[in-house]
Amino acid sequence: MARIADPEKMDSIKRAVMECVVDYGYEGVSTALICEKAGVSPGYLYRYYKSKEELVLELVDLEMQTITKDFTAYIDSSSTLYEVSYKTIKKLFLRANEEPMIARFTSAVVMDLKIPAKGKKNNFKAVLELAEKCIKLGEKTGETNPDITPLEILVVSFTIPFRYLSFSLELDKNKIFTEDEIKRIAQICINAMK
Repeated sequence: MARIADPEKMDSIKRAVMECVVDYGYEGVSTALICEKAGVSPGYLYRYYKSKEELVLELVDLEMQTITKDFTAYIDSSSTLYEVSYKTIKKLFLRANEEPMIARFTSAVVMDLKIPAKGKKNNFKAVLELAEKCIKLGEKTGETNPDITPLEILVVSFTIPFRYLSFSLELDKNKIFTEDEIKRIAQICINAMK
């Protein structure tokens, strides 16, 4: 007979994972810490996850899939690279306004290279392909340096917005991102690609 997970406990566990990753980094997260923050016993957690790694990976992979899916949609539906940047940053910042912890977790996932992800090489390949699409769009619109590489596109596209978000929320836990900030950070990204 399969055990049915208590949705509230599972949400508490996932929230605790996010908080732990944000507060301590991936390497500082332990099963004991997750259980303590979530208010569940280790036995309960182990009924559904074999390890902390499996639990963290599930959340990381969901975030990375969302980011990649959104980025793909924005590239395909935009006529300029600025528009791609603006849409991406707008979604990130508005989510931070509504759910700061999830946005901080997403930022930690993107910025912490020690966090493992399933099929990391395949994910990285897919993201590099998206960067190549950005280069083609930037060449067409004149928004990028002709010598820019896919890796440079990724560094700019991910580092600037996610670091800005992290630093802003670190300085002010109640930070509300504005339309002007979204536009300014999008333009900074485009300027960095020239």
